[in-house]
Amino acid sequence: MSLIDLYSARIQKNFDEDQEEIVSILKKNQNQTIKLINYYKGLPFSYPATVTAIERGIVDLDVRAEQAFAIEKSRSTFIRSPLFKHDIFARVQYVNVKKMAASFIKFSYVEIMAEHRNFLRMVPDPHPNALIKSPVGNFDGSVYDLSLSGINITMQSSCPLEIGAETSVSFLLRNLENSFSVQVAVPAQLIAINGDAPPRDYRFTIKPDKMLERQLSQYIVQRQVDIIKEVKAAIV
Repeated sequence: MSLIDLYSARIQKNFDEDQEEIVSILKKNQNQTIKLINYYKGLPFSYPATVTAIERGIVDLDVRAEQAFAIEKSRSTFIRSPLFKHDIFARVQYVNVKKMAASFIKFSYVEIMAEHRNFLRMVPDPHPNALIKSPVGNFDGSVYDLSLSGINITMQSSCPLEIGAETSVSFLLRNLENSFSVQVAVPAQLIAINGDAPPRDYRFTIKPDKMLERQLSQYIVQRQVDIIKEVKAAIV
């Protein structure tokens, strides 16, 4: 999942002054526990963390192993604390899953937009091929992530679809762990296009019927279970 989908900047003064302020507040309150938030394949991981050292703008933290794993994959984290009126985005400089330690730089105020969604947006495995049918033609893509109300499809070539286009999208969702599969065929409306050149991500809203909604819900719950198992196996 692209970081651009997860948050929106909330600059207070400018980047440098905001960063200086964030580090200063953390330094004055090193004994206070903070919470980290990361998204791995769409699933949020959020655990408390403890500041162990701050030097030259680098903040060292003791973290949970699950959090360290998610940090390693995204190379970043979100920080939440009552010390700040906004959440914070930080880039990772160092992370060690086994030692449960991480160091961060480049702090900025943000709003985590992913928390405003009505449904979790999960990354399927494997990514199914998708067929988009529209009045201007049919187009092939790959489902990057999905929820009960939307689908994000990556297309490798140029596509003439415009925002607001009414289409239908079909693909086969498979779960290799338990041979569970869902055949999806659903009306979809294009609401956003990300990327200046191919491959681009095309985001659609969908309105599944009750039966498909139940099937998608079952699949999404199983994906959460699979992702948790994957993370726990990786940190052993």
